[in-house]
This record gives sequence, structure tokens and C-alpha cells, in this order.
Amino acid sequence: MLIIMATYNGARFVEEQVSSIQNQTYRDWILLVRDDGSSDGTRQQIASFAQQDRRIRLLADDLGNQGAIGNFAVLMETALGMGTDYLFFADQDDVWLPEKLSVMLFAMEALECAHGEGVPLLTHCDLAVVDEQLRCIAASFMKYSSLSPATADLGVLLSQNQVTGCACMINRKLLELACPVPREVLMHDWWLALLAAAGGKIGYVPMPLVKYRQHAGNVLGAVTFRQRLWQLLRSWRQWEQHIKTIKGGIWQSRLLAERFGGREAALPAGVIEQIETYARILEIRPARRASMLRRHGIGKSVLRTGWVFAILIALMRNDAGSKRVA
Repeated sequence: MLIIMATYNGARFVEEQVSSIQNQTYRDWILLVRDDGSSDGTRQQIASFAQQDRRIRLLADDLGNQGAIGNFAVLMETALGMGTDYLFFADQDDVWLPEKLSVMLFAMEALECAHGEGVPLLTHCDLAVVDEQLRCIAASFMKYSSLSPATADLGVLLSQNQVTGCACMINRKLLELACPVPREVLMHDWWLALLAAAGGKIGYVPMPLVKYRQHAGNVLGAVTFRQRLWQLLRSWRQWEQHIKTIKGGIWQSRLLAERFGGREAALPAGVIEQIETYARILEIRPARRASMLRRHGIGKSVLRTGWVFAILIALMRNDAGSKRVA
């Protein structure tokens, strides 16, 4: 079992995260860390941990700064070469509950019993939202963020990610399908969720097994529906960012269709049509976009966020062209 952690200037919190992994009830693991050019001593901390615990390894390469997505992409491709059967993802600033690995492994084994080991599989859990001092903000990240992971199918995931990387594990089949990771994807966890929903299966453990720390340095964090709506109403920049994310998701669906090129026969009926519908949605007349999305079951899982999504899709111009909107 392999755990990968991407670090960058995480010296304040990384020791707590590593300690929480070392305190897992399941102890047969390897932690592979890649530092993305930290200037605060994070790399030196990891090197010290590795000297004290042979299960911890620091990946050395000359690739330079890759960014959050690229850092995890390098780690995933390295993990594939290491021949691991199961892969976990760790952020540098969270804290895992002691039973996280054992509970998630049990859930993965149940998925394998139900669907077979040759199927791309992903399972993920809930998280507790905490502040910098690990004081509880919300007992459930899913409820806090108005997400419905138990019912999130491909149609939902095309428009909205519901899988948090530090809360998920995947099997080797999904890792093989995911690599190489396109650098244009919005996030590595969203990419994995889409692949699993389209060509495999997703399981969900409704237990908060991660303390998901919120602080000023988060790349992505937990946001409530009211916070998102207030941000949209207050600032045009927030509308622009929301539009950019939707366009990025549309481009991501094109990458998904490309990844399954030549494998259509192995997919459930209608999956490719659903993916390609979203990939081409901006080529459809604005007045028909909402009905086309409904017909193919594409959209947000919560009604109150779905209307914002539908309005923005209808108002968007087809200016994405054949390249990703950055």
C-alpha cells in the first residue's frame, strides 16, 4: 500500500500530518513524498522523517516546480512504476484519524468483492472541517459543502467534483487508466473521480476520517453554499472564476472522452454520449443547453446550486475553441 504526499511550503503543519500517518492502526504502508521546491524547510523536515522511519521516502528528481496538480501527477506516475496495488493521497496540512487506512481498505475490499479486481475502483470518505488549531468548524465536509457523494454519478461529476483527494484511495486499475495525468485537468482528484464514474465504480464511506484543515494557504478549501452564493453576488470576479471553472470542466470532459478513445465497448451504454454532450455543450444554441443537460442527466446534485450552473451555461459564449481556457 502506497501513500503519496505532495508538499510545498508546508513546514507549519506537515509534522502533524506525517505523525497521524505513523499513528495509523494499519501499519504496512509506504509514504512517498515529493517536495515542489519549498523555501521554508519542508523538504528538510521530510528528509529527517525519512531517516527516522524507513517507510517514509523522499522522491528526488530534477523536474523543478510543477504546481499542485503537476506535483501529484509526478507522484502518481512514479507510483505506477512502483507496482502498488492501492494508492492513497495525503495533503501536507491535514490530520488523519488512526483508523483511516484500515476502514478505507475494508471499503475497497468490499468494492472488489462486488465488482471484481479488474475494474477501476475509487472509494472516498467524509472529512471533518477544522481550523488551523484543529478546532471543529463542521463535523461533515459533505453537509457543510452541500454535496451528495452517495448519489453522485457521472452526470453530476462532470459539472461538480465531489471527491476530495486526501479522503480517497484507488486501486491499480484506476491508476493505470489515470496515467499519464493530463496537465490540463482542474485537479487530480476530479480526474480520478470522472474516470472511476465513467469506466469503473465509486464507493463512499460516510465517516469523517480526515481532519480537513482550513487556513490561508489552502490551494482549495471548504466553502458553504451560502458563502459561494454571497461571493458571486458581491463580486464579478467570483462570477468570472465560476465561469472559468465551468469552462475548465467542459475541457476536462474532452480529455475524458480522449482517454476512453478505443475503449467505448467496455463502457456502460450512454456514457460516451453523456461525456461528449458536455464536451460540446457550448456548441449548442444557448436556448437548448439546459434541456440538453437535463436530457443527459448532467448538472449539479443540489437544486439550489444547479440553477446557478444552468444560468451560467446558458449565458456562456462558445469562445473556448479547441483549447483549454486558463
